[in-house]
Amino acid sequence: MLRWLMRDLGAKVGALLLAVALWLHAVTGHSYRLELDIPLIIEDPTAPAGQSSLLLSTPVPDQATVAVFGAGKDLLRTSADDLLLRLQAPVGEPGQRVILRLDAAQVESHSELELVVLDVVEPTQLAVILDLRQERLIPVRAQIQLRLSESYTQVGPTILQPDSIVVSGPLSHLKTLEAIFTDSLLGEDIRDDIDLELPLSIPEGQLLRLHRDNVRVLINVQELAEYEIPNVPVVVSGGPEGAAAEPSRVTVRVRGGADLIGSLDPESDIGLWVPYDNTHGDGGTIEAPSGKLYEIRQIIPARASIVTR
Repeated sequence: MLRWLMRDLGAKVGALLLAVALWLHAVTGHSYRLELDIPLIIEDPTAPAGQSSLLLSTPVPDQATVAVFGAGKDLLRTSADDLLLRLQAPVGEPGQRVILRLDAAQVESHSELELVVLDVVEPTQLAVILDLRQERLIPVRAQIQLRLSESYTQVGPTILQPDSIVVSGPLSHLKTLEAIFTDSLLGEDIRDDIDLELPLSIPEGQLLRLHRDNVRVLINVQELAEYEIPNVPVVVSGGPEGAAAEPSRVTVRVRGGADLIGSLDPESDIGLWVPYDNTHGDGGTIEAPSGKLYEIRQIIPARASIVTR
């Protein structure tokens, strides 16, 4: 049996290929019906001159299923990109609900193949709501979760450049929009400064357009250090002319980023004072401003008297 199969093998294979070719020619010569998923574009209404611009405030699908008819050989070469279903929403009033009906006449063909669009299978109609087109300046919020390495600290706030962007879209969507968020940034054992671009995300279900796609994120990370800064001046707050602190200079123990606290000027950067007490005028605990980028751990000595000079 095997010997018979191998005899004149080339002729047998050639005959088989010829039979397949004849079958394919016969099959592809017939016409068939085929359903395709093609791109769907719903264009915003074109408002008359002088009237406010309108757009859709309802999400719509980006594909439609259509039925086409043609020769089998043409259908084998057809792709979804050869056809496009496009229609424009009519002009109406803001908040108006409009029904859009889809049919075969709206399908555009970008193919040289001889195809006939029979009908739109789905969706056959869409319900959309019209709204005014507006734009607003919206703040940007960073979604960042960083775990710094031990003995490192963040100096100053996270900086976003820019910290707000222009967003355009339906007025009803913009009214509820409080912020645009970046993609999440996660990090462990961070020792170096952060300087990178983060993409921005459009809130799900909202038809908005961002006038830029990303923002720059800057975070100053420094090694944690603790220094003693001598000869820091102390002034009297609220006292009469000539009132002075005694001692007039103290030592301050400061904790924070090494680069930051290493560059502090004791004469101008720290700003210590002792409040004048109108009842006693004898001084008290030395105070330091809050909200600094570093921590004042200790003031030596911690109290000062008030003298008049």
